[in-house]
Amino acid sequence: MNLLKHSAFGALAAAVAAVGLSAPVDAQFYKGKRVNIIINYSAGGNTDIQGRMVMRHMKKYIPGNPRLIFRHVSGAGGTVGANFLAEAGKTNGYMMGVFTIPIMAQVMRAPELRADLSAFHYVGAIGQQTISHIRVDAIPGKKIKNWKDLLNTSHAIRTGGHGPTSSKDLRTRMFFEALEIPLKHVSGYKSGGKIRAAILKNELDMTADSLAGYFGRVVGQLIKPGISVPIWHVGTPGPNNTILHSPSVAKNIPSFQHVYEAKFGKGKRPNANLWNAIRRIAATREMLRILVFRKGTNPEAVKIMRSAWDKTVKDKAFLAEYKKVNGSIYIGKSGAEAQKYIKEIITVPPKLQKFLLDYANAAKS
Repeated sequence: MNLLKHSAFGALAAAVAAVGLSAPVDAQFYKGKRVNIIINYSAGGNTDIQGRMVMRHMKKYIPGNPRLIFRHVSGAGGTVGANFLAEAGKTNGYMMGVFTIPIMAQVMRAPELRADLSAFHYVGAIGQQTISHIRVDAIPGKKIKNWKDLLNTSHAIRTGGHGPTSSKDLRTRMFFEALEIPLKHVSGYKSGGKIRAAILKNELDMTADSLAGYFGRVVGQLIKPGISVPIWHVGTPGPNNTILHSPSVAKNIPSFQHVYEAKFGKGKRPNANLWNAIRRIAATREMLRILVFRKGTNPEAVKIMRSAWDKTVKDKAFLAEYKKVNGSIYIGKSGAEAQKYIKEIITVPPKLQKFLLDYANAAKS
């Protein structure tokens, strides 16, 4: 009886000791340290806006209260920053990426992306729709009120993007090709902010922004002043080869499928390669922003940050600000869910992969 009693107390003491040791280890890991946050788009862009907001809330749940230092490594549709973290990033746990994921570059095995996105250690991910908007005077002699005014124009629309393999560039070019609308596309802008500036100067007519950029900047800079109007959003892949209206977007901003069918008829689709590519891009909206560490990063850091992320996405203050900034409820993934999803989304049939790469390369010539 005494032996059992002593054994029970011994087990309890060991458990308490284990808990007591674990908590200080987590707390000490980041105490007095700084964490370098690599953002793969320029300051003032959509990635920057959302990345800083997320990390400000997440910092409350990182034991040790480290100092967060933001560094912008931009270019080529986000691939420069991804390459930097994968090749030169520290593995000690004091450097991580907060990216707009250059997922289409990985899907098509584009040579400019040397990083393997599936090899990163994922802390968490945010899914967001993308809304396209256009200057009301983009068509000479006509005021554009909504997407219907754009469908049958013969005037080339000037659009802007980040790079040939960027989802924004691919999606814009594919949408216009499918809708048979003339297009003059200019790539190479390092951020959404620079594209918006070009629209304000009337150097471009149209672009697309994630919900963070649309509600955070576009509405105030372009929509409310009457310079631009929203026309469509990407949508969410559905059953039977469809792209559904996203519940995160207002009903008066239709999905691309709705617009396409309005022009060509219910149930109609463009050629299979083009439609499958558009649906694949729509699927990437489920994981637009990612928080990641370089492959081989100290597992303790990954564990701590994943825990902080899981607490952040349940934080009422974070959820309230997220809705205010992004115009919708939070949709996202845990680190483990994102780690699994990235492997699923980058796996495409060779025929589609070749089509996408050829499509991107055509913009370079």
